[in-house]
Amino acid sequence: MRPTAAGGRDDLEHRATTGDPVAFGSLLRRWDHDLRGVAWAVTRDQHAIDDVMQDAYERAFRGLASFDGRSSLKTWLHTIVHRTAIDRSRYEGRRRHDDIDDPAITVPETVSTATDRSALDRLEVDDMLGSLPSDQRVALMLTVGIGFTYDEAAEVTGDSRGTIASRVNRARRRLQQLEVGTA
Repeated sequence: MRPTAAGGRDDLEHRATTGDPVAFGSLLRRWDHDLRGVAWAVTRDQHAIDDVMQDAYERAFRGLASFDGRSSLKTWLHTIVHRTAIDRSRYEGRRRHDDIDDPAITVPETVSTATDRSALDRLEVDDMLGSLPSDQRVALMLTVGIGFTYDEAAEVTGDSRGTIASRVNRARRRLQQLEVGTA
């Protein structure tokens, strides 16, 4: 169990919100995987994720003084990453004229090892998730992938709880259709 500070937050979170860069860095490392998942769900561009994360982490650190504690620090950081990823996607969409969702992935025709099979399975899952609209992909990543409640996911995206529930439901139905090949 983590020691808690004022307001029920753990001590590391409390120190981070008061401007301790070491505590802030520790929290970023703790939550980095989940935060990167949100960035991927929006951008679907592995190369853009590092840029998104750097920008988001800088924004968050500069904005710590404005963190008011109405949400958890984790939810607040996810919101910043989500918005930064959206900004990046919009910028890239204006800068490039090609389809940013085109993965341009070539899959080998033969599978020779279990590792190759595993890689192909991951590509298949990636393609299935990639076929979802961005808003459904993000809702699914936040709730199923990271484990946020619908309320927390709604806070991250700025949508209502009902909208998140609807997007998750539609995403699940679509993935089930793709899995059985009725798409």
